Amino acid sequence: MHRTARFAAALLAALSLAPAAFAADEKVNVLQYALAHPTDNASLKNSPNLGDSVPPAVKLQQPPGSSSFAYFYYAGQPIIVDLKTRSIVRIGG
Repeated sequence: MHRTARFAAALLAALSLAPAAFAADEKVNVLQYALAHPTDNASLKNSPNLGDSVPPAVKLQQPPGSSSFAYFYYAGQPIIVDLKTRSIVRIGG
C-alpha cells in the first residue's frame, strides 16, 4: 500500500474512534464533578440499573462543559445519565 493511502487509512480509523474516546473521557469528567458536587438523593420506585431510563421527574445536574452526560444521586451514589436518551450509563464512583 502506498504511504499516502496508509496514512489516509490510519487517519480515518483514528477519526472513527475519536467520538467514542471523547464520550468516555466526558463520562469520567462528569463522574469526577458529581463526586465533588453531591446532590440530594432522588426518589425512585426501583433501584436504578444500567440502561434504565430516568423518569422526567428526576432532576439531572449537568456539569459545566458537559454536552452529553448529566447526573443525579441515588442512595448516596452518583448515577451518570446519557442526556440524549436519559438512560443510565454508570452507577457509583
